[in-house]
Amino acid sequence: MPTIVIVGLLLIAGIWSVYLLPVVFGDRRGTPLSSAEDFDRWTHSMANVQKQSVAELAASKRELIRRRRRRTLATLVLLTVGSLFLAWKTKSVAWLLGAALFGALTAAYMMLLAQMRQRRAMRLKITHVAERPSEWDEPQIRVIAN
Repeated sequence: MPTIVIVGLLLIAGIWSVYLLPVVFGDRRGTPLSSAEDFDRWTHSMANVQKQSVAELAASKRELIRRRRRRTLATLVLLTVGSLFLAWKTKSVAWLLGAALFGALTAAYMMLLAQMRQRRAMRLKITHVAERPSEWDEPQIRVIAN
């Protein structure tokens, strides 16, 4: 029975390392090997900016963030359900505690996402409020000819 727990913990640690280690150590594919490569990468990105509008670039960035958040949430839910299944199958309290931990992490992540969505909505509400009076509120100009 303890070997199953150890294997399970190693499996969970392996899954977490896939997500956490690239963030900690940085992505090696993004680092240039020489200044010529760095310059080439910079000119390509500048050409890309000139080809696309700012709205398209922001939309693609938002979509990338959304995909990453969905993947993280799906992973947390999968870990919670998997831990619950293993707790039920092996009748292990350790797996049940692990499932409770993953459930708490999932709930905290969902609350964080909801809070971020609420802040973004407030930011958009503040920045898109009309600061000048509308056309209908302005006095009409009359032109009187001789």
